[in-house]
Amino acid sequence: MKTLGRIMVSLLLILLIGLVRDTISAEPLVKSLPAPVLIEKSPAYSIQGKGSNGNDETPGEWYAGDIPANLIADAPVLLFVPGLNNAAQIFWEDNDMYQTAYDAGYQTAFLQLHDAGGESADMWENGQLLAEKIEEIAAHFSNKPITVIAYSKGGVDTHTAITYYGAGPYVENVITLSSPHHGSQLADLANSSWAGWLANLIGAQGDGTTAMETGNMAHFRSITDVEPTASMHDYYTIGGTNWGSMFSSTWFGGMYLNSYGDNDGVVTTNSSLLPVGQLLEIGNWNHTTVRSGATFSIFESMIMDNNLNHFNQYHPIYEEAIPKETSPNQWMTGGVLEIGKEKSIALTLDETINKADIQLLTAEPLSRIELVDPSGKITSITPKTTENNEGYFINSISHHFTLKDLQPGKWQLRLETSKDNAYLFIADYDAETLVSVSADAFTNKSQIQQAITVDKTKVKPETIKTTYYVKESGADPDDVTTYESKGNTTQTVPLQKKNQSYVITVEVEGTTIEGNAFKRTYVNSVYRSE
Repeated sequence: MKTLGRIMVSLLLILLIGLVRDTISAEPLVKSLPAPVLIEKSPAYSIQGKGSNGNDETPGEWYAGDIPANLIADAPVLLFVPGLNNAAQIFWEDNDMYQTAYDAGYQTAFLQLHDAGGESADMWENGQLLAEKIEEIAAHFSNKPITVIAYSKGGVDTHTAITYYGAGPYVENVITLSSPHHGSQLADLANSSWAGWLANLIGAQGDGTTAMETGNMAHFRSITDVEPTASMHDYYTIGGTNWGSMFSSTWFGGMYLNSYGDNDGVVTTNSSLLPVGQLLEIGNWNHTTVRSGATFSIFESMIMDNNLNHFNQYHPIYEEAIPKETSPNQWMTGGVLEIGKEKSIALTLDETINKADIQLLTAEPLSRIELVDPSGKITSITPKTTENNEGYFINSISHHFTLKDLQPGKWQLRLETSKDNAYLFIADYDAETLVSVSADAFTNKSQIQQAITVDKTKVKPETIKTTYYVKESGADPDDVTTYESKGNTTQTVPLQKKNQSYVITVEVEGTTIEGNAFKRTYVNSVYRSE
């Protein structure tokens, strides 16, 4: 028995020595890829913008990725362009897009747009800078052609650079990753009357946000897509339908955008479609994962294929890119929170509401949140709290909780803060549709019509009151013009300035057939041209 035991121990030792030897000599499964190298420092580009997104990079600087050992000799250089409030590092920090492109054998480059310097820019500022740098990058790589991989607003910036600023000769084709080619309703929200105090405090009312309003982008599409240079390249689009993890910043966006259609938490799938482009895929990505290596295999075949037809006419799907009529099942408000003073938000719930998902965005943490039901019962609220680190409400704090088994009537949400603060309150209802709002996105007239329709089987039409809060995009939150109308009517809203975008917040209130008060809010933007 002792001899057998010694033999077994010896065999075990031999096996362990072999395993250790194999482990020491084995190649690591994942090689560490050095970060892209800054090629040349650029002088700081200055822009006129608002707010701060927290970035401190230098606009105009660009980086080159490592040369792959398996470099595809005749492949174009892949230039990665970031989006709103982003810096170039989003493609290699906590992201495998750079690694994936490198492993596939492509030379890569990454550019800092104006947003990398701390203030977001519109497509005109970024487009001009991008065009200058594309020419410089092409020269660095011996005039090899460039394929642009543009994320989010970077896709609009790229289309501008090619259409208006002469970048076309250096670019072979363009892939856009969930770019808001028709704008985002979240940009409308950020510039709305109720969100203004919060947006000002967190620096969200930049020029880039204003540019992405749906009204602004409707005007941009109307003047850009008819330009001959707008369709001289192959454009391919990718969009997403995932909101990300529950309570994340993209989850908040997904909840808000849900009434406008499928979305990735920031951009609807219809808005990600480009009239002069070709859709590659709408997939299960959120607005963060769509820029990761997970989408590389979707567009890689487009990088080398130069024999595809150019697309120079509108696809029928674009007719409904931004719905003209929307049936809002939301209510919102916002304002300032003063230190040590209780803020009471009155929440009117009707019998059609089965559930209310509450999103409360603030600039600073809250010291107290409590809910009072119609009977006077007070409940302390412990919401799920998330810091928003990107998107249209970057630097804000999102508080989320859900109300079920609701008693119709007037509820109250009581808030307190220990720091200078502001808030945006949004209640998303799982409820029956009571009202619809219809409006155009841009006009060349000094006024625009907003049509309100109610369901007379559920609502008493004579009780309807509609309030219109009209705000110039980017203006101070107090600079709002208010109009009121009663009954089921169409309101003519004046637009005073030419070449100006406006955000119109519509609040509809009234009484249901059962006698309960209700309120709904709708936000849209409109651009007045000449």
